[in-house]
Amino acid sequence: MIARLWKAAGWLGIAAALVLSLIPPFFAERGHTDKYVHIAGYAVLMFWWAQVVVRQRWRLAAAVLALGVLIELLQGLTPDRDPDVFDALADGVGVTAGWLAARLLPNLPVFLTRLPAFRR
Repeated sequence: MIARLWKAAGWLGIAAALVLSLIPPFFAERGHTDKYVHIAGYAVLMFWWAQVVVRQRWRLAAAVLALGVLIELLQGLTPDRDPDVFDALADGVGVTAGWLAARLLPNLPVFLTRLPAFRR
């Protein structure tokens, strides 16, 4: 059950990344603050999905990075957004950070199911 919930939350994360990246921005960009959002967002996506995809995570990393590049290209089709190669690079930094975090904590869903709150 926890695996299905984990996957569902992961798909919601992907949907949120798509929607938030393609709608008009919430705030005026100052400097490169959005790069931190890209790094954090893609680190979370990579870490989250790396808990489900435990073999050949390099393929997962390539897919998450491809998602970031695709979103950047789609932003070029919207009136309120512009594609930015530095955003895609920040996505790559986030994917790398998420991958490393998943190596440090590789089985978070299993760990969570062993907590007393999940036992019945």
